[in-house]
Amino acid sequence: MTYEFRGASLFDAVQQAVGCNAPAAELKKLNKARQKFNFAARARLGSALFVGEGNSSFALAVARLKGVTPSSILATAYEEEADLGDTAYDNAAKLLKLGARVKTGVDAPCLSKTIGQRRFRTIIFQFPNVASREALHGQNPNHVLVTRFLKNSRAHLKSGGLVVISTVDSPFYEGAFKMDDVAKKAGFAEPDIYTFNPKDYPAYSHQNTADEESAINEHTAFATFVFSA
Repeated sequence: MTYEFRGASLFDAVQQAVGCNAPAAELKKLNKARQKFNFAARARLGSALFVGEGNSSFALAVARLKGVTPSSILATAYEEEADLGDTAYDNAAKLLKLGARVKTGVDAPCLSKTIGQRRFRTIIFQFPNVASREALHGQNPNHVLVTRFLKNSRAHLKSGGLVVISTVDSPFYEGAFKMDDVAKKAGFAEPDIYTFNPKDYPAYSHQNTADEESAINEHTAFATFVFSA
């Protein structure tokens, strides 16, 4: 029997599963969604690539966490250097001062064009958003973006490497990204799901690629998807 749970958030899905006496495997998966992914522990393993950073504030927040070696971080932005806003410039300067590396003009689905054949233990993409709802190849453009990104990321992961993607946690975004389908298309295992709270990273302020606004300000629930090959 297949169980499908819908609600305003993953927490609601857990509550539904409990009420329906769902199988233990389903409950285990959904309960994991109530845990937070440990970005600090992962970054401490070294060689972490951040893509689509916009203003580089998340990479900076992680670089400042206890035990993290900033020199192991490469923070990248889609924008060219000349197009960066003041906040992005300031954060990039702070990252460089800490010893991290910063690179602009990096397109997440085409990493090899700008970073060559380099490999990482962790590749992180926070809140990918193409700022369009016009279908592409019959799919939501965000689904297409993440699928291309994951397919490309495989060639840049070290053995045991992970790809980590955070999104808004809602039925709309679940339908837009379809992360389980993305994983299958890109050759990854079904992702583990965790909750994400931006407030855990005080210096973090999400910024869209298309503008300097945030796609998450009007939302309160967020999820982190962790993909392993």
